[in-house]
Amino acid sequence: MKTGLKSLMMASMLSLAALADGQAMAADQLLGTAIFEPRPQRDVIEVGAQEGRFRGIRFEVRRNDVEILDLRIVYGNGTTEDLRVREIFRAGSSSRVIDLPGRRRAIRQIIVTYLAKGPARIQFFGVEGGGGLDVAQWERLGCKDVRFHVDRDSLRVGRQEGRFSAIRVKVRHAPVEFYDLRVVFPSGRAQQIRARVTIPPGAVSNPITLDGENRGIDRIEMVYRAIPTFKGVAEVCFEALPR
Repeated sequence: MKTGLKSLMMASMLSLAALADGQAMAADQLLGTAIFEPRPQRDVIEVGAQEGRFRGIRFEVRRNDVEILDLRIVYGNGTTEDLRVREIFRAGSSSRVIDLPGRRRAIRQIIVTYLAKGPARIQFFGVEGGGGLDVAQWERLGCKDVRFHVDRDSLRVGRQEGRFSAIRVKVRHAPVEFYDLRVVFPSGRAQQIRARVTIPPGAVSNPITLDGENRGIDRIEMVYRAIPTFKGVAEVCFEALPR
């Protein structure tokens, strides 16, 4: 084979190899990566309801799961209240009603710090007074201090003659994680409640309906632990709704 023809064939083969290699590289070439990395966000909701009066607030989460870290409520008179939440809310879920101190409070701002798992929406609602579960109708049964390790404790109520349709739990100073609750009635019968919920300080649980009618309460047994903060020992208070 002549040298010129041999050189031409080699050049053609190299060109085809380069073309094939270039096509392979184009098929596998990384153009870029989009990764959603949630970071703590801090938003301010301007309420400005100087004339509005609310006994509590609650919020709903839409589109994606959101971890609510902290809430700060700025009242109409300029005073503030900080609530440490540290709880994940699934998309489509709602928080419990968080009671506000005092009978009714005007709200100027709600400042929320959160981590979203993706684009999400958090909607806040003011809970007005009135209705069958108004805060003024609840009767306090007793309170307990909560230690930082898992503990089993009992709150003696002894209301043999009391008649209650529901109970609820209030938490102060530090978050409390509940594992189980057991309401023991004067007859010795008990209602087991699987809690598995963390209640932030300043918040109140949803009402827990008691089984049967005309129920007095002998004691409330609980398994729980406080989550450490710098705000002191957690306090748990139980309230009951009279019939």
